[in-house]
Amino acid sequence: MYDMQGVLLCSGGGTRMPALTRDVQKCLLPVVGVPMFLYPLSSLLRTGITEIKVFVREVFEPVLRKELEKSKLLEKYPAKIEFIKVDQDEFGTADLLKHYHSKITKDALIVSCDFISDASLIPLVDVFRATNATLVALIADTCVNAPAPGAKSKKPKASDLMALVESTGQLAFLCGDDDFDAALAMEKMSKVLPAVRLTAKYNDCHVYAIRHKTLQQLSRSKNFSSFKADYVPHLIEKQFDADSDIKCFAYPLPHENGFVTAHANTIGAYFEVNKAIQKSFTRLMEYRGAGQSFNYKADKISAHESRIEDSAQIGKETVIKRSVILDNCRIGEKAKLKESIIARGVVIGNGASVSNSIVCEGAEIGENADVTNCIVAKDQKVSAKAKVQNEVVNGGDETWTDD
Repeated sequence: MYDMQGVLLCSGGGTRMPALTRDVQKCLLPVVGVPMFLYPLSSLLRTGITEIKVFVREVFEPVLRKELEKSKLLEKYPAKIEFIKVDQDEFGTADLLKHYHSKITKDALIVSCDFISDASLIPLVDVFRATNATLVALIADTCVNAPAPGAKSKKPKASDLMALVESTGQLAFLCGDDDFDAALAMEKMSKVLPAVRLTAKYNDCHVYAIRHKTLQQLSRSKNFSSFKADYVPHLIEKQFDADSDIKCFAYPLPHENGFVTAHANTIGAYFEVNKAIQKSFTRLMEYRGAGQSFNYKADKISAHESRIEDSAQIGKETVIKRSVILDNCRIGEKAKLKESIIARGVVIGNGASVSNSIVCEGAEIGENADVTNCIVAKDQKVSAKAKVQNEVVNGGDETWTDD
């Protein structure tokens, strides 16, 4: 394996998904019952990288250590993991890399904690080596996404605008939806590069291979706070300067390289990847086992395309479709669960229906209640026979009823 370090960014607060991250740090949000950060860590380990720096807020570092040990990933992929404690909440990603630049001593593969995929990153590293690139960004046109529960909304579209040299894969422009008015340096671009194609087909996955010397240059700059929004566009534009040796490339993820890829930094993407990643879950997270299975003739329980933890109690004649049911849940008889995430310790009463919803830890859904396209926050209660649609149930001590 090419000698480089992995860098896993776990210090972000999850500001785009406050309904879920109010009580849980984003990197610890459960994805099919596994803390989110273990998925990108698995991606780095499967690449063959044996030295990984994990940036995390100090208060959460012991939890990450404990979850890493439980996962047994290092038994299968031996590596040296260093947890670097971040002591400032307001760091942008570039600020973080500047402040702790001495911790990164080689070319690096930088991955966000919300990158969830069963794809191999080895081809991206191969492109980085073969092209002698300054930076290679992973992009994908199949990133998992969906409307977020809690409101009526259309399915989100890819939100990154980029310019690519089709013949070489060189990256000539990149900006996200927060900066669509960014100017294209077309005159400079046309002098240096052959014809480019402007496209909004792809999502930037927030996975970057980058030269160590380029990170050192970042550490000496005061002008960049965000790595993607500030520093990556700066590098791309510097390609067009006279005598520049900078070369930035994109690696479009082939469809045959894995089944699922997501940048789960929104509720919609997080919601959908919980269901989609089940195809590869037992391969990525062997330590969790296969979960419960049912014999319909004996149990009168119908479960399809779902992950149900062994400790969950499922009542007879319950129907479960494309859902996740985590530890210590109690699901009553004749309940119907469809396209939903049911977190730890949730109680769902007899005859209740939950569809296209996230029910957070410790919540209770009463008998014969109907919950559709909702987020039920931690420890909230929905009363028996209540009908709740398109809501975020988060009312402190409030109990939702059918009034």
